[in-house]
Amino acid sequence: MAITASLPVLGAGWVPEFAIACIKILRRAFGVNRVTMRRLVLTIGLIMALAVVGSGAGMAASLAQRETNGIVAFATDWGTRDFYVGAAKGVAYSIFPEVRMVDISHDIEPYNIGEGAITLLLAAREYPSGTVFVAVVDPGVGTERRPIALKTDDGKFFVGPDNGLFTMVMQEFGVAEVREITNKAFMRPGPTSFSFHGRDIFTPTAANLAAGRKFEEVGAVVEDAILLDISPARAEGNKAYGQVIMVDQYGNLQANISRSAVEELGLAFGDSVCITVGNIAAESKFVNTYGDVPEGDDLVFIASTEFLEISINMGDAKSKFDANIGSPVVVEMLR
Repeated sequence: MAITASLPVLGAGWVPEFAIACIKILRRAFGVNRVTMRRLVLTIGLIMALAVVGSGAGMAASLAQRETNGIVAFATDWGTRDFYVGAAKGVAYSIFPEVRMVDISHDIEPYNIGEGAITLLLAAREYPSGTVFVAVVDPGVGTERRPIALKTDDGKFFVGPDNGLFTMVMQEFGVAEVREITNKAFMRPGPTSFSFHGRDIFTPTAANLAAGRKFEEVGAVVEDAILLDISPARAEGNKAYGQVIMVDQYGNLQANISRSAVEELGLAFGDSVCITVGNIAAESKFVNTYGDVPEGDDLVFIASTEFLEISINMGDAKSKFDANIGSPVVVEMLR
């Protein structure tokens, strides 16, 4: 009909265009007074505009309604050479354009869940409550291992595989709740790849949480999340026992021996200690930082992480001790 041909193509300003078209159509069809019809159609247009604004609000909850703050922090072993990081970020922006994406690291050693766990912990300490973290070190991708979302007692959120990657944040921040991600509405539309859950499940779930969707909607509660076997450090007599939890790019080692454990030993600046990592032992000095000893000398100190660091000034402790994450560490006070 000629009447339908008068309707405008709906664009960005479709509400006023639609109202004007309605005035013309109704005047032609019914000869209604122009002033009366204009008032009627503008009222209808206002109602429709409010409906549009209201429907848009459902896509991203207001700040007052959210448990999250809009930040999604990202840690993976993907590297940056390939398309993986960019594709996952694209999914996040498609779901929640206002998301603030932050890269923690994409250079975690491939498949090294322990390194991923400590990297995530040390970064997550510095972020505010309400931050959502996506962590993907996932050698079991596509298998029966569960995709999970974690809410910690301090109000942070973690999304990733149930393979122990969240062990350290669970131990330090406390666990409010863990849920298995099963709700398709939180996932990327379309088929889910067996080999790219980072793009299809984890990142979209994080973006939805950042946008204000309820954590409880993710899926069923999980009571038996996987934890890594990390023995807690302990001090006995003049010795402290722990294990390597981090190896940085300089070859420095960090053990899970905390400041309090070192204080329990009674170590003071300049004390001599025997450090054993695995089966290799060396005499070292307890100091504050690298420059407190000559170049090439061994040292131990409390690092910025509040863990004990085993280092060689301008050298490579990893190579000297043939150490890896999980290597046992013994600190013996010699004085």
